[in-house]
Amino acid sequence: MSEKESGDKHSPGEVLLHNLFRLIQVVKIHQSNNRLFADIVAAFKAALAGYWATGRPAAFILYRGRFFLNDERIVFSPSMWTTSVKMSEFFQERSLSGLKFEINEEVTDQAIVSLVDFLNKAKRFPEPFEWLRSQLSEDLAWVVPTKEDDSTLPGGGSSQTAGGGRQVAVRPEAQSELKRQARQIYSQGLTVMRTLVTRLDEGKKVGIQKAKRVVQELIDLMSEDMRLYLALSTIRDHGDQIFTHSLNVAVLSIALAWKVGYSKVGLEQLGLIALFHDLGKTGDFLAAVDKPDTLEGHDLAVVQNHPLGSIARIIRLNAGYNLKLSMLHPVGEHHLGLDLTGYPKTKRTRPLTLGGRILAVADQYDAMTSWRPWRAEPLSPSMAIQTMVEISGRSLDPLVVRLFVEMMGPWPVGSILVLDSRELALTEAVLPGEGPYPPAFTLLKNEDGTVSRGPKLDLSGASGDKRRIVGDLNPAAYGLQPADYLL
Repeated sequence: MSEKESGDKHSPGEVLLHNLFRLIQVVKIHQSNNRLFADIVAAFKAALAGYWATGRPAAFILYRGRFFLNDERIVFSPSMWTTSVKMSEFFQERSLSGLKFEINEEVTDQAIVSLVDFLNKAKRFPEPFEWLRSQLSEDLAWVVPTKEDDSTLPGGGSSQTAGGGRQVAVRPEAQSELKRQARQIYSQGLTVMRTLVTRLDEGKKVGIQKAKRVVQELIDLMSEDMRLYLALSTIRDHGDQIFTHSLNVAVLSIALAWKVGYSKVGLEQLGLIALFHDLGKTGDFLAAVDKPDTLEGHDLAVVQNHPLGSIARIIRLNAGYNLKLSMLHPVGEHHLGLDLTGYPKTKRTRPLTLGGRILAVADQYDAMTSWRPWRAEPLSPSMAIQTMVEISGRSLDPLVVRLFVEMMGPWPVGSILVLDSRELALTEAVLPGEGPYPPAFTLLKNEDGTVSRGPKLDLSGASGDKRRIVGDLNPAAYGLQPADYLL
């Protein structure tokens, strides 16, 4: 990517991160007096100076596996996905969640070389972040590294989202260690999936050990705190929807399979199936769905064939024959429908596998409650539950749907409730034996436009609280990310 191309086709965040990535790679193999190295140093300094000209420092934040530049999400073009994946791994290996470049008009080439050298060396130390911070504070005070507990979450103001509604800033709160682990597992899952898809696109062999570890960590989290675990399924990002959808479907499928009675080995297997169920959503699929119109003709055919594309990619994975074979039926079935009238079209007459039925329910729920370009707005969680009940017996297995409703409740985790007091409340997950009314807390709008978590509510009325639920909304209508309050 030439400097001109960078300026013409890529955002400032992409350009800066790409040039930092090039520096990190080149410094390993070239001397600082090498012409290529000097050119890349110059390109990085020019990108920094260009951004500093706006009067703002350049502050990168890695949040849930995605990069932000000064609170603005960096949306990577396809040619930059590899850079995004590699830099995400680079940050995580050094316990970095942020890297801030303060305005400094006297930056030298040697300072850039020293910075990259420190960044590369940090990985060798038992406490990479602490070592890096000590080195930078002495020699490069204009570069400030941050880790998750002292970085600011993205959302420094209000902005329009591509899916409609307002993006409301969220004040970071103290998070428990388990919540930190939950966020880290999800972030690692996104990185693993991006890496896997990138390598498949490049025609390379891809193993599944890292994906297995993500699934195992999800199962461990579920056994420790089901309420926190289900909160992961509320994460939404329409700019990264294929990967977040895959993670969410895995979270819901594992929990539903546990409720059905799967063994731990069975849970691990179904978790992998859920992670890989949409591997066929690439290339032509992405072009077909990136339109606001109802799908038809060629575009519809491409979309309906994506389960076959997923099967083809699973076959290419570097994994055991029996494991891959166990994945194929559920992946091919998740849009087929209980009555076999869905897609891809088939002449089969045998019933769906149990894994396929579970996967279909989890997939439908996340799809219904997520933004899509051809749909005006996503369904609220409770409306999605009602719709799934209505189509059970035809598209979905009624027994699996019933168990899903028991697990999620009539107002699933992440619902925005409208109360008769004109207040808004956000729901947490319902645990077995808690009854239909979920734990919830009010949402308070602050003078600066941010929204914070308010007092807890007892919607059952048992404690004397008489507030009643009069409706519910999808969080996207308010630009809210429930996970920011639940995790």
